Amino acid sequence: MPYGTASWRREELTERCYPRLTEDEPSQQLDLFSDNRRTIWLNQAHEALRRLDLAGAMAGYAKIIDARLDDERIRQEQELSWGWHDRLARYGESSRDAEEIHRLHAELEERLPSPLRTALLEFMVAQLLEVDAPELFYPSPRFHPGLLCHELREYDAAATWFSRGIEAGVRPLGRFLAYQGDALFRLGNEVTARELYREAFLREPLTIDLPHLEDLAILELIDEVENEEEAPVEELLPWLPVWGWLTDLFTLELPPPLSDQTGFHVRPAGEGRTAPLTPSREWFDSLCSAEFLRASSGDGQELIRVRRRLKELHGGLFRRYMKKMGG
Repeated sequence: MPYGTASWRREELTERCYPRLTEDEPSQQLDLFSDNRRTIWLNQAHEALRRLDLAGAMAGYAKIIDARLDDERIRQEQELSWGWHDRLARYGESSRDAEEIHRLHAELEERLPSPLRTALLEFMVAQLLEVDAPELFYPSPRFHPGLLCHELREYDAAATWFSRGIEAGVRPLGRFLAYQGDALFRLGNEVTARELYREAFLREPLTIDLPHLEDLAILELIDEVENEEEAPVEELLPWLPVWGWLTDLFTLELPPPLSDQTGFHVRPAGEGRTAPLTPSREWFDSLCSAEFLRASSGDGQELIRVRRRLKELHGGLFRRYMKKMGG
């Protein structure tokens, strides 16, 4: 037959193309099933856990145990499934409010099978949708709809929950600005994420959940500053926006608005504020003013005045600033 042609005549279909089943194959298939029973039944149990079908999962574990193919792991997973079957039954008879959901979350264990933990987190997020103002419910460091979504790697949903919480007035604000930065950083939006981190350190640096911060470059900067300044980290965190800009990690908002709560203006630092400025915040505000003046009008008298104030506030950072400016 010429190359590139094919025959579809029945008489040319040989046994080589369509092998006949032998009488031995059913027994071979049974042997294959017998050899892999534990894996098959365990996969069935885990698939049931993903659906939060705990009765189905326990049936899968029972098959493994009845066949004497169990071990400590199987018995532990079966026990945990039984426990959560009872917990969810009690939850169904409760008020099912945010506090009850929080109590469920507090009972999560590290040893939970991954499919069960995922299913429970998804269940809790769905249940929080049924309560009033879930975006404001934050009873503990790691319980909030956004944090549950973040653990589920649903970063878009997490960012939305954090944004809603911030808009609604969730506290502490600095922590939630950083949480939203974490979600955006995971989504690959590094620029916006670092703007949120910068704002978090400007507003409430001591509230930020540093052990869970996603941007490792910021954590490395904190270590570098701590080693160089030889001061407690609590004293250094308010200065991090300045250090971040000096090391090109953070940007400045230019041109600055003339009057808002962030204080980026060319008037004397602190003017119009109801609360006194900290030295670190005044330094950052003055830095923004200096850069605005430098970009808009060059080296004028106002710029000289602002730079003089930078030097008064922190001579070491001023020298670093002038080095970055090339002067």
